[in-house]
Amino acid sequence: MLKCFFLSRQWAIWAWGGLAVMLTSIFIEVSMMVKLNEWYGEMWDMMQLAKPESIDRFWKLILVFCTIAFPFVLLRSLSNFLSQHFCFRWRQAMTLTYLPFWQKIDRDIEGASQRLQEDPQRFARVTELLALGLFRSILTLIAFIPILWTLSEEICDKLANWLSSPAFMENYDKIPLSLKGMEIMSQMPGSLLWFSCLLSFSAIIISYYVGIRLPGLEYNNQKVEARFRKQLVYAEDDKTYADTPTLLELFTGLRFNYFRLFLNHSYFALWQNFFFQFVVIADLMVIGPGVIYGIILMGTLNRVSHAFSSVSDSLSYFTENWATVTELLSIIKRLREFEVNIGYRSESGSS
Repeated sequence: MLKCFFLSRQWAIWAWGGLAVMLTSIFIEVSMMVKLNEWYGEMWDMMQLAKPESIDRFWKLILVFCTIAFPFVLLRSLSNFLSQHFCFRWRQAMTLTYLPFWQKIDRDIEGASQRLQEDPQRFARVTELLALGLFRSILTLIAFIPILWTLSEEICDKLANWLSSPAFMENYDKIPLSLKGMEIMSQMPGSLLWFSCLLSFSAIIISYYVGIRLPGLEYNNQKVEARFRKQLVYAEDDKTYADTPTLLELFTGLRFNYFRLFLNHSYFALWQNFFFQFVVIADLMVIGPGVIYGIILMGTLNRVSHAFSSVSDSLSYFTENWATVTELLSIIKRLREFEVNIGYRSESGSS
């Protein structure tokens, strides 16, 4: 699966050159995201404290946004175009590697046509998608963890100053409980970062247990699909294979497996949607009262929201892509079985 593309002279330029270009584009995209984070803070602070003479600065900031956002969109489009070609070359390398081995085998291999036609394409696409997404998440963490830490320190300092003010002490009994809870935050360095980490790692653990059955169900689903497809392909050339009881029996097995898959996907989707909706308001719940009381400016709130969501999304990468991960695991299992059946693994000793 990997050796035929990344360790082949024929595909070396596409494998390593294409990968290098895509990784570089991701690095540039993350750098642009950092600049956009700074822009949001500056723009919203200016809007909140704006005066009529601020109009020139407003249009300058609009121009700055255009110089960041539009190249970002263009770069993302070009990266997607290169990604499509990269995946197809990977599929081509796998298919051309498997074909000679498969042609030497006399015995019937279940789902061989699917293994040769569909699985290499899906393996290349899903692996590339997950690998680049993981690289983007790592770079995002490297870029935004210092930002979120700095913003946490800045907010903690403002809260500490406000909480020690005479106005707060005199009206302590009238202060809402939500604002009193910010005292804890003001005493904890990097509190927003630790909150994001706790939220994300908890989500990963819960996602594992909620979606633990999905890889096996995806694998079984492809097996029953292969049996049903094979019978229909035979029936195209010879209608005697279109035996209704046999087809109904195969379809019943297909139906049963799909219904179990739908049920487990529903459990996981319910949990996943609940989590990501909570992430939307999590940072607001923590620092929102500070904005209402005028301790924190809107620009800081926007920067925190963007940095917090960037860190949380990166840390929750596998939670967000769990369905894709299960798909990849089932594809790998099928391809490994196919490689064993055609004698490829025993001869090459590769993955």
